[in-house]
Amino acid sequence: MEDPAKIIIIDDNPDYLFTMETFLKRNGYETLTAEDGQKGIDLIEKEHPDLILLDVMMESIYSGLDVCKKVRTNPDLKDIPIIGVSGMGDELGVRLEKWGDEDYFKVDEFFEKPVDKEKLLPKIKELLEEGLIKKGKAVRIGGKLYPKK
Repeated sequence: MEDPAKIIIIDDNPDYLFTMETFLKRNGYETLTAEDGQKGIDLIEKEHPDLILLDVMMESIYSGLDVCKKVRTNPDLKDIPIIGVSGMGDELGVRLEKWGDEDYFKVDEFFEKPVDKEKLLPKIKELLEEGLIKKGKAVRIGGKLYPKK
């Protein structure tokens, strides 16, 4: 049997971490959590996850923006899919999506908090499949994913 995909959740809100970790575990994913950017970077470098769920605006030495840049500039980590999340859009009264500064904040997808979990699951599945294809571990034929042997 195939190992479950490993997702690292990085957020400075312990309630969000608990809720998202529980939700993803119930949906078959292995999860690891970090409550600040530095711990997140350390965990990413140690674990090499299949996907990162990253809070953009954390009040720590490394914000989500810094974590993203560190991942994207590391040759061993740069292809890990990142989903950025933030509650700042509501607070600022603006709609945030993928940001234009791809050099600094290059995420694969962006969700506003509270995250719509029914939209999040298919996006995670899609990004994980794309990751397998990039790594040469799978191929898509006629819209269906096939593992390479």
